[in-house]
Amino acid sequence: MEQEIFELLGAGYNPMYAEIARWDSWWRGHCRSFHDYYEHTPSGGAVKRSLYRMNMAKKICEDWAALLLNDRCGFLVGDEAGDAFVRGAFEENDFFTRANQLIERAFAVGTGAVILRIRGEKDGSGRMTPVGSGVEMEWVDGGHIIPLSVKNGEITEAAFVSEGIYRGEPYVYAESHRLEADGYVIRNEFFTRENGKLVKKAGGPCEEVIRTGSPVPLFAVLTPNILNPVDPGCGMGVSVFHDAEDCLRGVDLAFNNYCRDLKLGGKKVFISQSLVSRDEHGNVFTPDDVAQQLFVTLGDGDFSDNPMITEHNPDLRSAENAEAVQCQLNYLSFRCGLGCHHYAFSASDGRAKLTATQYMGERQDMRRNAVKHQKNVERFLRRVIRTVLWMGRNLYGLPVDCDAPVRVVFDDTYFSDSDSERARDLTEVQAGVMTAEEFREKWIL
Repeated sequence: MEQEIFELLGAGYNPMYAEIARWDSWWRGHCRSFHDYYEHTPSGGAVKRSLYRMNMAKKICEDWAALLLNDRCGFLVGDEAGDAFVRGAFEENDFFTRANQLIERAFAVGTGAVILRIRGEKDGSGRMTPVGSGVEMEWVDGGHIIPLSVKNGEITEAAFVSEGIYRGEPYVYAESHRLEADGYVIRNEFFTRENGKLVKKAGGPCEEVIRTGSPVPLFAVLTPNILNPVDPGCGMGVSVFHDAEDCLRGVDLAFNNYCRDLKLGGKKVFISQSLVSRDEHGNVFTPDDVAQQLFVTLGDGDFSDNPMITEHNPDLRSAENAEAVQCQLNYLSFRCGLGCHHYAFSASDGRAKLTATQYMGERQDMRRNAVKHQKNVERFLRRVIRTVLWMGRNLYGLPVDCDAPVRVVFDDTYFSDSDSERARDLTEVQAGVMTAEEFREKWIL
């Protein structure tokens, strides 16, 4: 993000954005400062090369997103009309698919957000009528978020910056949400570049000022539940692999060595020049090119001391390379909170198979971290739901209860056998230990 836009919005530039750019390059799988290098050629020149890489930064974020928010997660609003309105808005915006993608990006670059926009029309009396669900959602990551105000470590006012084209002209769009006496005010500003500088333009595709009247922000921010050591007070989070970049380098170095050994490990055959023939044009032919099997040799040379055909079979070092890659993956998964053996490819190394108890025990580190991150995800979901309820009640006049209880349920089947637990709870209902209402509250959304 250009520093100039911070000045136009009255915000100070933060060193977090240099970190975000580097984290983003790891997520994309190509960190140029590490993966690109030069090799000298026999002629004295230099050739640009790239390391073989496993792109584990993206895989780490994908796995966290799959653990925290998948198709078995859900919510329940304790108000029938409110629950129906929220589900309609979520379905129309493909919420859970996009939220899963947001978690992946937020865990990659430290911060993500969803912006909730009004999608309705005013009638003659000024009353809003929803178009569709009346709620439109846009998803952005930390590289497009500028905190304007932070309270108790949480972003309360923010600007969201993006680039686009309007009527054939490229522009920078900034949407700022600020809290004023009558609620949050959204200001839409458009900038174009003239003589190398950003200049504000009037007459963009959106209203310049929207007074929402909302006491709650029409955006929700998501970060991993990790303390930010770069700038603790800025309200933004850090990548889940912020402290594991050396481990990412170790994985790619080990994998690169493995791939180079495989590439250089093909059989090499050396033959005496006396076995090579040439045609009238100077083209070289080896015996295999003409399927020749009978040769005439002169002299009494000892073939055992001076063989005419020699082969070289390089050592692939498969076991050593595989062990090196596995060790680096273990370090990486440990530093990213997934436990020591989340990525295990040595299934046939002679070790005894794990029992179910041992298998679940090895996942305890991951489970503790998952519960920790779920707190931030749950808070994010509750804020989105509360904001959607407020929009339905106050903008469209729908009979929804903004203060209705909201319950969020996460999928825990990766760490426990939910079918067995559900059967056990059903047995307790039959025995009178658990009430039917408690069972429905726990298992039925």
